[in-house]
Amino acid sequence: MKSPSRLAPATVRIVVLDPIDPGALERLSEAHDVQLAYRTPQEEVPARVRDAHIVIVRSGAKLTADAIESAPGLRGIVRAGAGTDNIAVDAARRAGVTVCNVPGGSANAVAELALALCLAAARNIALADRQLRRDEWRKHDLAGVELTGKTMGVVGFGNIGSRIAELGKALGMSVLVGVGRPDETRRSQLAEEGYRLADLPELLDASDFLCLAVPLDDRTRGLIGAEELRAMRPTAFLVNVSRGGVVDEGALYAALSEGVISGAGVDVHAAEGVLSPLAGLDNVVLTPHIGAMSADAQRRIGERVTDAVEAILSGAPVMNRIC
Repeated sequence: MKSPSRLAPATVRIVVLDPIDPGALERLSEAHDVQLAYRTPQEEVPARVRDAHIVIVRSGAKLTADAIESAPGLRGIVRAGAGTDNIAVDAARRAGVTVCNVPGGSANAVAELALALCLAAARNIALADRQLRRDEWRKHDLAGVELTGKTMGVVGFGNIGSRIAELGKALGMSVLVGVGRPDETRRSQLAEEGYRLADLPELLDASDFLCLAVPLDDRTRGLIGAEELRAMRPTAFLVNVSRGGVVDEGALYAALSEGVISGAGVDVHAAEGVLSPLAGLDNVVLTPHIGAMSADAQRRIGERVTDAVEAILSGAPVMNRIC
C-alpha cells in the first residue's frame, strides 16, 4: 500500500463514482475533500480520478487499468459492495493500490429481493399490475404457483446464497445448494443446516426455482446458457441476483419465449442502463439492479466504507482486502 503519511487529512481527495449513503458522505467530508462524480461517462473516468487518493465505486462505474494508471497518487479503491469485476484488480496490484470490498452488508437485502422475484414471477404480480393499470381484470388468466412445498436450488452459498436458502426453507421449500468446492465436509455441514448439496446438473433438473448468487469470474461467466436452460423443468423459474454475465441473455430470451422454462426474475443485466431485450416478455420480472438498494443495507455499507477509507489512509489493517 502506498504510504499516506505525507498527506494532511484535508488534502486527501476522495472521488465517489457511484452513490453511497449520505451519512457516509457527510462523515468523510468532515475530514477530507470529497468529490462526487456520479454517472461519469466511462471515457472520462481516467481524467476524473487523476488527482484522487481514494476512489469509491459500486457496480455502476468501471475502474479500468487506464484509469488506475492515470492516478499516480491513488492509494485505495473501496468497492461499496461485494463484486469487484468492475475493477482492474491486477492493475491496482501492480500500482501498489489497496483494493477492498464490503461483502455481506447488502446480503439480506439482495436475498429478500431474490425471494420477491420468485414470488412476483410465480404469481404474475408485475403482469397483473400492468393489466390492472389498463383497467383489465383478467384474474383467471393470472393463475400462478405457490412456493411452499416446491424445491429451491441455490447456486452459490456465500453471504447472499445462504440467506436465500434460509428464506426458502422458512417458506417450507426443500433447498438444494450448489457450491464451488463441494466435498464431504461441506455436504455434512449443509445437511446439519437442513440443505442438500447438489451439482449443477441436479440443480437444473430438480429445481422449481433456481436462484443464482455467484460472483462473476472465469468459472461463472456464461454459467447458464441454452443447454442449461433446456435441462430445467418447463414449469421452473430462474432468478438471477448475481451478475448479468452469469446468464446468456439471448438464450434466456429464447427459453422464455418458447416455453422451455416458465418464467424468470432478473435484477442484473449484461448491459445496464439500456432497455433489456427481455422487456417485451410477460413471463419475466425485471428490476434495475436494486438488490442492495434498501436504506438499511446502504447505511451498513456506508459505515463499512468509511471504516475502510480511514484504515487505508492510516495504514491500519484493511478488512476484506483484495490486494
